[in-house]
Amino acid sequence: MPHVFPVPSWRRPILSAVAVLGLCTACASAIPVGLPAGPNGTSSAGAAPVIAQAPLRWPVRTAEHIDLWLHAFALISEDTALVRLYRNGYRDSLVVVKNQRNVLTSLDANRATLAKRLSVTGGYLPAQFLPFEFANWDAMKYAIERFLQFEGDPRRAPDRETQARVALIASMFPSSADREWLRLFLAGVLDEQERFFSVEHSRLIRTRAPVITSVDSLWQQVYRAKFERFLNNTSQRQGDVLLALPIGGEGRTASGPNGRTIVAVPFPARSEDAVQVLYVLAHEITGTLVGTVVADNTTPAEQRAGTADRYVSLGQVQAGAMLLAAIAPELRDGYVRYYVEQANIRRAGMTAYNALFDNGFALPPAIREALQRQIDIILSGI
Repeated sequence: MPHVFPVPSWRRPILSAVAVLGLCTACASAIPVGLPAGPNGTSSAGAAPVIAQAPLRWPVRTAEHIDLWLHAFALISEDTALVRLYRNGYRDSLVVVKNQRNVLTSLDANRATLAKRLSVTGGYLPAQFLPFEFANWDAMKYAIERFLQFEGDPRRAPDRETQARVALIASMFPSSADREWLRLFLAGVLDEQERFFSVEHSRLIRTRAPVITSVDSLWQQVYRAKFERFLNNTSQRQGDVLLALPIGGEGRTASGPNGRTIVAVPFPARSEDAVQVLYVLAHEITGTLVGTVVADNTTPAEQRAGTADRYVSLGQVQAGAMLLAAIAPELRDGYVRYYVEQANIRRAGMTAYNALFDNGFALPPAIREALQRQIDIILSGI
């Protein structure tokens, strides 16, 4: 019998408004993996007829509008999380590229103003999940523009779907000051897209086509079957693995249409780093159970003080290692090293990655034991 665990509220802030209004969420559009079909039903290599196949479970995809939105947040954010929300050095690397091309967008020009309010609001973290609700940038842009036009009041929207979208965005930007911030941010995103990001994103997707193929092969042909029991028993039977250029080791997870789970993971620059996708996927798909375990093993005072939130972050890293130890032990050491390096953990006198990992992501014994117990129960299928 599958075990269903609620996603911690900070990880799925966009779901409740849509669920209330019964609105279906469109998943991100796919970038096909493999050779496109050629004329006369053959592959582009001319080797064999294309045979219709059932849709893949957990296909590997990319989505430009998700990358664009997270890219814009990365450019204005100070990423101080232990496990980075964005790829290490992402903003600095893009600044170099834009300087070389003599590109300065309004997002760059207004960075200080936009960043100032991030520190007041906690970074608008829920808004980072907004693009998962839309199939493409045009649909997302339309919804934000209607939200701004109606001053955040869904009752002014002309139809039920627009009302739902406006209500959703209003939950993330409730005040007039928030709306003015979003207005400035949207203008910057549009300028960034037109003058830099769209062309650069297309170039990177094109040059990293071999990486997409490597990730897809590793996942579909080798490891999806090993992850399947855990995914099935946590009600994550259907989903999408989204390769996202700005994403770091923290990843992002949201609920998609028809119960599908959308997991955004880093987009490696090299085929030999394809396995990193599996590390972050393991970290992300355990997130639902970690929130429950931490809530059950912390006091109200710890929850009010933010200690529980810190345990959730540490617990996800530990839970990913526990999961891999059970289903793909050959990946555990690489996972440990990856997250130690992601968090830049260093301790005097420690050189072994396992010791650095256990020290840097330390949890109270009760939480650690409960996580292990839950993973064992889920994998046993009871």
